[in-house]
Amino acid sequence: MTTKSVPEGAWDTHHHIFEPARFPFAQGRHFTPSTATLDQLRAFEAAIGVDHVCIAHGLSYGADCSSLLYYLAQFGGRARGICVIDEATVEDHQLDAYHDAGVRSVRLDFFRGGAMHDLDRQVAMIRAAAERLARWDSTGEKKWSVQIQQPHLEHWGRLREVARDLPLPLVVDHMALARAPSMAAPGSSPAVETPGWQDLLGALRDGNVWIKISAPYRCSRDEPRYDDLEPVVTQLVRANPKRVVWGSDWPHTQRHEDRKGARGVEDEEPFLQVDNKAWIESLGRWLTDEEWQDMWVNNPRTLYDYP
Repeated sequence: MTTKSVPEGAWDTHHHIFEPARFPFAQGRHFTPSTATLDQLRAFEAAIGVDHVCIAHGLSYGADCSSLLYYLAQFGGRARGICVIDEATVEDHQLDAYHDAGVRSVRLDFFRGGAMHDLDRQVAMIRAAAERLARWDSTGEKKWSVQIQQPHLEHWGRLREVARDLPLPLVVDHMALARAPSMAAPGSSPAVETPGWQDLLGALRDGNVWIKISAPYRCSRDEPRYDDLEPVVTQLVRANPKRVVWGSDWPHTQRHEDRKGARGVEDEEPFLQVDNKAWIESLGRWLTDEEWQDMWVNNPRTLYDYP
């Protein structure tokens, strides 16, 4: 089969920039990444063939989005951003400034909020962020979203109900961390055979949930092509091909389970080595031409309000 090219106008909707010499990391972070510079990001995106970026504010910076605003300015209007806020203290004028800079989403820090494994806390944080944004954008014209990452497919029965009633979209990172066979616990069922998986697919069909096809190494150890993710990807895309976007997760921070207890929070951790082109080739085999164009170009333009 002919390898699909990354189309003109493509977006990378999830990556980070870490330049601690310019912007020091926050106290209370859960890990310390290595340096990943703006110039290195530009070179990476050019090698892939990406024209537009959506910068996900690194959680290691906390809710200080000074770095995000700086980096957005370097792209001259060709980028979008995902910020982190403190819903209790952020003021409308800050959100106005973020919007003018190109921010279109709020990323929730379930680590800092003690919510990674606490469904009630996840729901409370999602609703608090959505309600805060709704109060700020009373006319509904700003077109922001709330972004989450959490590892429990079994939570999607309730999260589907929550997402359906939100006043703005809910975006899910990294294929919902759905584990392929190479990463499934011994004796456990692959993600696509669990009830929670069907709840997630239902949430996509409902239309207010979007999902990022990103960070395959968080769902599979079948490097470099991650072939055992084919059912995960194809079922997500076919559930609602208009609600799927691509993200690299560059510069590829460590898997959460590999990070735990392996080093101190203050110790700089190395990045993973990922063959992004091989992964993209896999996606090209699994998706139709229309799905490919939607994932790379049409859907991110819609989600991130890009004219």
